[in-house]
Amino acid sequence: MKKLLVILFILCIALPVCAKTRQSEEIITPMAKIQKREYQTRTFSAEDKEYLMRAVLNVLQDEGFIVYNVNSFLGFIYGIKDFNISDSDADISKEFGFSKSRLNLNNVRVATIESNANFTLYGDSLKLRASFKRKLLNMYGNAIAIEDVTEQEYYDEFFAKVEKALLLQKTKI
Repeated sequence: MKKLLVILFILCIALPVCAKTRQSEEIITPMAKIQKREYQTRTFSAEDKEYLMRAVLNVLQDEGFIVYNVNSFLGFIYGIKDFNISDSDADISKEFGFSKSRLNLNNVRVATIESNANFTLYGDSLKLRASFKRKLLNMYGNAIAIEDVTEQEYYDEFFAKVEKALLLQKTKI
């Protein structure tokens, strides 16, 4: 009986030490969502929605995205850019921040970036909101990691390319 009490006492003392400590979780506040929306959104003084949509389509295609869904009535574009990890010409590190060897160690076979853009008439201008999501897939097509692209520089580069595409459209028409 005494042995049992001693063992229980030791377990009670050791249990809190062995307990897994909870890591701090990122708390998403309404302000964080608003800030995210700010860098994902730009306002353009385009005459019509289709004109701006064509510019975004051109940018996505120039960047290697395959556009799977376009709805001009709703003002929505969806596309995916795939990277084959075994392809020696694919520049994964720029888009994902990982080297190919590190991705191979984690059994990643395909890396993708999903994009979507929506267009909203706002007075005399159009608002374009774009968002991107990174996915790492194993050889069976199952997701190993999924994350939103949160780097503001990524969005700044994208919108700069859209502005350039708008200028090119104006000069060629």
